[in-house]
Amino acid sequence: MKRIMLGAGLIMASLMSADLSAESTGLSGRDIAVMVNEADSSKDMHRNAVMVIERGKQKLVRRMEMWSMHSGEERRSLIRFSSPADIQDSQFLSWTHEDVKKDDDLWVFFPSENMVRRISGGGKKSSFMRSSFALEDIEYRSVDADRHEFLREDTVNNRRVWVIESSAIEEKAAETGYGRRVVYVDCEYHLPVKIEYYDTHDRLLKTMLAGDFRQIAGIWSAGKMIMQEEGKNSRTLMQYTDVSYNQGVDSSIFEHSNLKR
Repeated sequence: MKRIMLGAGLIMASLMSADLSAESTGLSGRDIAVMVNEADSSKDMHRNAVMVIERGKQKLVRRMEMWSMHSGEERRSLIRFSSPADIQDSQFLSWTHEDVKKDDDLWVFFPSENMVRRISGGGKKSSFMRSSFALEDIEYRSVDADRHEFLREDTVNNRRVWVIESSAIEEKAAETGYGRRVVYVDCEYHLPVKIEYYDTHDRLLKTMLAGDFRQIAGIWSAGKMIMQEEGKNSRTLMQYTDVSYNQGVDSSIFEHSNLKR
């Protein structure tokens, strides 16, 4: 299914009106989810990242390079680790489809195994390289993979936000480790500034906070994300640098046959 484009009048009203309340603009939870989906209007992206994992007294630092490309009804992304040495050149490749009837594709390559492995949909629940992020947390997700309900308006760090609740449709429920996500969307940036993740028993599992928002090539981006696990002395910081959009990423890097190279 194609991305749903909001009517120009509705977009202009939501951006230009002095009153950005969802009620005044008639925005539904789904409308807001679409805005988040379309906040990144780029054709391709490249960035570097540092991931700092804190588990009690243990601290792990991992550096990586990230690429993504939008191609029709599909979004492809590649993550390649550069350090530390024991995971250098490990790679994660994903193909995410807008059509929720199609299964998303995810492959991993670890040099120590010298083998490309495909991960099933249920594998998205697993931790991303021992961090507080799950694989599904860092992947693109189609709007149609969830039901979206508008909850309320609120403020986070003195920023006005819309709060929506997203829960997986039946066809995608087996792929997620969450019963629901409560997403706080900045009214100006149209990006999540906070996400609360709940399990299927409605217990809070973890909370993500985003910050250091900046506009790059006309596109709002978060410079960092912090994932804090509830009731545990565990958290992960993801810091992004050298972000660029629409620079012409080579599409061949997104072929799983090239992961070993």
